[in-house]
Amino acid sequence: MRIFQHELRQNRKTLLIWTAVIAGMNFIFMMIYPQMADQAAEMTEVYANLGGFSAAFGMDRIDLTTAIGFYGIEAGAVLSIGGGMLAAILGGGMLCKEEGGHTAEFLFTMPVSRTWVILWKALAAFVMVLFFNVVCTTVGIGAFAAAGENMEWKKFLLYHFAQFCMHTEVMLLCMGISAFLRKMSMGLFIGMSMCLYFLQLFRNVSDQADWLKYVTPYSYSDAAGILPGGNVEWGLVLSGLCCAAAVLAAGAWIYNRKDLAA
Repeated sequence: MRIFQHELRQNRKTLLIWTAVIAGMNFIFMMIYPQMADQAAEMTEVYANLGGFSAAFGMDRIDLTTAIGFYGIEAGAVLSIGGGMLAAILGGGMLCKEEGGHTAEFLFTMPVSRTWVILWKALAAFVMVLFFNVVCTTVGIGAFAAAGENMEWKKFLLYHFAQFCMHTEVMLLCMGISAFLRKMSMGLFIGMSMCLYFLQLFRNVSDQADWLKYVTPYSYSDAAGILPGGNVEWGLVLSGLCCAAAVLAAGAWIYNRKDLAA
């Protein structure tokens, strides 16, 4: 429990700043929508004719004349990219920072096994990802109310739950990979998150790249795949989370057996 509390305290500033910025941007985007609603039909037609660019971001499949469609394109992009990067930072920094910061010799004198250290750290990262998503979801609901727009609850909640699953998967992947490293590298984990995002853009553009949906968690959390029909590919969600958990388990196995640099 002490490890859990320590991780929450150590990461609270990063968590609060990222949450405030991303939730605030989403709120501002929705405040703009009423002023743009009259032009939404023209915007939808323009975006639909942009070819590969509109396909990459799903703008050819989402109706921007609706508030939920506008939210999915504008606010959803910030939530996906920003949330994914935050999840990568939180997960990637949990294990390798102990060796890189030369605190491993203190941590492992505590009366807990390395397995419990990993579990407490993973729980702390999960709670922070959950906090981020709860705040963003709550702010999103408030933004719809403040803008005076009707809420399509099923689509809204499904989209945010898919985002939460995606952020959790990225966090678990980065935490598992960090167990193989001896020094913290935020650039690596942020780059990994962005790489997964761009793989989804490539999948949207190319019909021959549909297999990438089994590689990147951004596929099942894409607004263009969820909002039009109000459905989530639960098979991809489950398989993605299981694969991420397997990566973390492999990282834990290595972490329990390697000689830690003090």
